[in-house]
Amino acid sequence: INAEYGGCSKKQFSYIKTYRMKYFFLICTFIAIVLSALPPDVYRNFTEIVQNQGYPCEEHQVLTPDGYILGVFRIPHGKGKPPGQKVVLLFHGLLDSSFTWIINMPSQSLAYILADAGYDVWMGNVRGNIYSLKHERLTPSQEAFWQFSFDEFAMYDLPSTINYILKVTNRTSLNYVGHSEGTTQLFAAFTFYPQMASSLNLFVAMGPAVFLKYETNLFLRILADLDIATIIEILGFGEFLVNSEIINKLGPYLCIFDPEICDVVIELICGKHQGAFNDSRMPVIASHEPGGTSVKNIAHWAQMINDNKFQMYDYGTVENLIHYHQSTPPQYSLSSYPKDLPLAIFHGGVDELADPLDVRILISELPVPPVFIKELPNYAHLDFCWDFTANVDFYEDVLHFLSLYSK
Repeated sequence: INAEYGGCSKKQFSYIKTYRMKYFFLICTFIAIVLSALPPDVYRNFTEIVQNQGYPCEEHQVLTPDGYILGVFRIPHGKGKPPGQKVVLLFHGLLDSSFTWIINMPSQSLAYILADAGYDVWMGNVRGNIYSLKHERLTPSQEAFWQFSFDEFAMYDLPSTINYILKVTNRTSLNYVGHSEGTTQLFAAFTFYPQMASSLNLFVAMGPAVFLKYETNLFLRILADLDIATIIEILGFGEFLVNSEIINKLGPYLCIFDPEICDVVIELICGKHQGAFNDSRMPVIASHEPGGTSVKNIAHWAQMINDNKFQMYDYGTVENLIHYHQSTPPQYSLSSYPKDLPLAIFHGGVDELADPLDVRILISELPVPPVFIKELPNYAHLDFCWDFTANVDFYEDVLHFLSLYSK
């Protein structure tokens, strides 16, 4: 026994050293294989993904009246085509981001399809998601940064984004396409700004989430069964899904090791998907999703389920008096929806977040019927953006109505 070799014989030490080197080499080889299996888009940011497909892409920053700096992306024209002559704004849903519009290949993703059809395509992001984490005075490490729900999206983020786009493009109106919460915020915004209708040509609502009486999503139902105090006690009053950046970095590797893990997480939050997802893009999706939001926003959605009302955030009787000068939160008025703004609704037959029965309630509350309603029987909530056959299933309908009402 030789102390120089840690109590081992020289022969034993040499064997251990060789074993460790082989083990280290195997680990490095395994990591290299995993890294080489990841699609290049995993390492690209939003702009780089779009540009790699041969499309121009611009990143803009929109300042809201309360100091948030929103990331907004623009594809000004199609591949090798002149500048788009008609403006369209796409807005994502709950826990999502503008990435949802470029998830699949150009022939399958709505943003690229619209750009190739001659549109100047803009994609918005609400405060608190991965592209909108800046503020004039606050940082995401402060709880004060996260004191918002979709009330603020409707009151500040959406109108600021629309006004910015109209100013940059020198236009007086644009087309709006929203998915999920992207529809909620526009329906809500008309309560504050009925005059916003003059800035819009057409509203395309995909999976509109306004009433949640028949919502069956397990994730939201669990939260709804908790009172708000319990939700905040468990999750804090800051960012929902803390360390989402870490999730985005680890997600792609989990998808390579076991693709079912990705499906389980996605279906827990968004409901079971029925459409044709491109499994080869799942690592890319995991590197950019979820987009992120605040605990307060999630709590607001839980309140909507429990109260079965389309209303502002409920602070409780005492704080409601401070915020709203009344004991209960104000309800959003769908009667404020502009009678001269055409609305096309696309909803799914198996959508857990925007159940067909809830969509019917929404339609019945509107002052005028939509110009078009299409139920896609096998569509769940994410299929409107992530299903790579959506271009065949209904994007052609979207293009048709955009061509009818665009100015």
